[in-house]
Amino acid sequence: MGDGLQESRNRAQDEVILKGEDVDITRLPMFLHHDRDGHAYTNDNLLVSKDPDTGIYDWGVYRSMFRTKNEKNFDMTCSSHRQRLHALAARAKGQNLQVAVVIGGPLIDKISAMQGVTPDTDDFEVLGGFYGHPAKLVKCETIDVLVPANAEIILEGEIMAMEGWVHDEGPYGEFTGMYGGGIKHNVRYKIHCMTYRKGGIYQHATIGGSHPWYTDNMIQLPAVEADLFNGLKMAGIDVVEVRCDAAGLSNIAYARIRTTGGGDAKQALAVMLTCSKQGLPKIAMVFDDDVDIWDDNRVKWAMAFRYMPDRDTIIIPQCNTMSTDPKIEGDPGKPFYSSRIGFDCTIPLVGNWDRHAFDCSSAVMLGSPPVNVQPMTEAELTADMEAFIKAAPRSWKEIMQKYLGQPYPIIYRAFGNLRHRLGRDGDAPWYRYTFSDHDFAFEPAPEKVSNFDPRHRNP
Repeated sequence: MGDGLQESRNRAQDEVILKGEDVDITRLPMFLHHDRDGHAYTNDNLLVSKDPDTGIYDWGVYRSMFRTKNEKNFDMTCSSHRQRLHALAARAKGQNLQVAVVIGGPLIDKISAMQGVTPDTDDFEVLGGFYGHPAKLVKCETIDVLVPANAEIILEGEIMAMEGWVHDEGPYGEFTGMYGGGIKHNVRYKIHCMTYRKGGIYQHATIGGSHPWYTDNMIQLPAVEADLFNGLKMAGIDVVEVRCDAAGLSNIAYARIRTTGGGDAKQALAVMLTCSKQGLPKIAMVFDDDVDIWDDNRVKWAMAFRYMPDRDTIIIPQCNTMSTDPKIEGDPGKPFYSSRIGFDCTIPLVGNWDRHAFDCSSAVMLGSPPVNVQPMTEAELTADMEAFIKAAPRSWKEIMQKYLGQPYPIIYRAFGNLRHRLGRDGDAPWYRYTFSDHDFAFEPAPEKVSNFDPRHRNP
């Protein structure tokens, strides 16, 4: 066992074990979730199998439809999903694939199972990392597969890979809130053994429906966020945070980054659109670190004024995706793909851009007037303001703060007395007032307007 794994053999004494003809999954609660579903589904399914070539464990969440008391179907049509790849590898060897189905258990197990890792990484090592100690596992009764010792219900059996993807599965109201994929050609799973804890808890998960962003299946949001965050970090992007908006159902993602290189934003989009093993998102947006990506209004504001369609859009064609997207074309039994789009909503680093033009304006707070302010006459305030501006150029805010507590009409009249001798300094973004013989002190004085024609000269 690796450092993240610990095999335990103490669970059997606490279990009900049913084998052979005694297997009957109708002992479990069965639900018709949506009106067009092909049959009853269990959602809280974690499928566990080993790579037939390497023996490395993978587990993941797959929908599962009732077939008979000892048979189920799984949706394994996504070409990048590991359980499908394991089944294909077993078939290439002339074998079916031994698979355990874990129903129920800690929430952290589901989050762990959705983490994007390389194919040579054992998923139970990842689980041990989440726990902070080796994951405790038990060996199945009838197949050579390990499962978490804290599982409530375990089904043991084989995906009948040698039969192929020839069995009906679906439709199903998916996490998208639609019946994506319709009826599919999928695999059959034959159950040899069923074990569960005495007094065990059947864990049910909601999915789809008219408000899919509120269902249990949205546990995938932090999983995709973690994939994107880690992918950006590995790509050398200074990422602050990532958000998958709930209503986007993992297919829309935002990232807040600190740009230092001219190509950081576009590279970040390319990473976001391709790095998650979930085949998501389809739409990505990247923002500067001054944009709160958890504020939908601020996100739309940045899209409105920091994004320009002809310069700030990238499209990547023919990427892997989920088969549940109803926009996918082609034969559902064959490989498929989807295009991806990214929106760069950052301030450009390359080019002659005035970055201050993108600064957020904010309401001014001058604070409370000082105690015991001595009122000044207009003449006194005019003289004092003249000395104040001569000492250094001043913004109107600085002038207002200087004379806070003086009557406003006197402040404005005093400034008006000086206005014709004042110009504006070139200290962007403030453009402070300074004494000048013309309005734009940072520009050459304009030529004086005259109606004299130099051709009209005295002889």
